[in-house]
Amino acid sequence: MSVLLFMKMDLGVEKDNFDEVIENAFDESGVKRMLGLPTLQWKIWGTDPVKREGCGCYLFADRKAAEVYAAQAVSMLGSREGVTNVTAQIWTISEEQTRITKGPIDLPMISELQASV
Repeated sequence: MSVLLFMKMDLGVEKDNFDEVIENAFDESGVKRMLGLPTLQWKIWGTDPVKREGCGCYLFADRKAAEVYAAQAVSMLGSREGVTNVTAQIWTISEEQTRITKGPIDLPMISELQASV
């Protein structure tokens, strides 16, 4: 059963250069590392420049993989300059209701998609 990992963090950056700081903090090489996460099905990235917050929403096919990644990510992100209050929550998906509302949960893992390219 897939699980949803939601991560949130405060970003101690000035409003004037928020986009630039985010671009540098989460560069393409880091983004591409997501492609190798075990059982990851997708990730959505989010930011709120007004509140100076960032978030990530991940769908993992396996709870244990989500737990392992969450622990690593909280530690790694918390060590970055300007990143504080990193939190992670793992949610069990209500599959029947999610399918009715067309939530994208019946998808292959990214690693399977990469192998077929």
